[in-house]
Amino acid sequence: MRTERPGFLLDLITGADTDLGPVQRLAEAGALALAGSADCAALLMRPAGPPVIAGNSTAAEALATSEDRNGDGPLTHAMGTAELVKVDRTTSSRWQAYRRRLAASGFGAALAVPLGLEDRTSCALLFLVRGTTGLTPDLVAEARWFAEVASQSMKLALEVRSVRSAGDNLKTVLESRTSIDVACGVIMAQNSCTYAEAFSKLAGASRQRNLKVRSVAEHVVKSLAGSPAARQDPPAPA
Repeated sequence: MRTERPGFLLDLITGADTDLGPVQRLAEAGALALAGSADCAALLMRPAGPPVIAGNSTAAEALATSEDRNGDGPLTHAMGTAELVKVDRTTSSRWQAYRRRLAASGFGAALAVPLGLEDRTSCALLFLVRGTTGLTPDLVAEARWFAEVASQSMKLALEVRSVRSAGDNLKTVLESRTSIDVACGVIMAQNSCTYAEAFSKLAGASRQRNLKVRSVAEHVVKSLAGSPAARQDPPAPA
């Protein structure tokens, strides 16, 4: 087991357009970190929306998903208690039902490790060991270390996703606002009216045509950019 490690972050961001992207990358990185000693699944829970689950293998993902159906399992327990949870042949009877599902999936032991996140967002990793090797001290220590790295990496990934989402929304608003402002400018110039009066004309036309104000505004702007024959007077109020 390595005792000294350079600090680094996992790339959970590149190509991640949804929450599933970082979670899938996290599960794959977790399996690689343990050098093939275990499969890995990851579970992300946000204040709003369904749980996001991914695994580096079909069996790992299916077992993690089964926790949601059965209402039990080390992943959800680890997130709820912020403590590491071990499930193997030495564990208490509490995990007997889960151990049966574990064995049916081809695994002999499971280790759930929570990630330290913020803002009511929870995430945990599930390391699944095949055969009878069990949870060795080295494997547990490696999983703990990886979870520490993963916590910082996932925080960054979620922050970037949030900023990107806010940026996309702002871009849409600004684009919409620009077309409306241009259209109001056209109407103001052609009718010698105020901005409020011009916007009222757009709003009236949108109600009359059952269109969004932005759509009516874009029509006005396109008419302005077209040939003189194609241009029309600004829409009259309803």
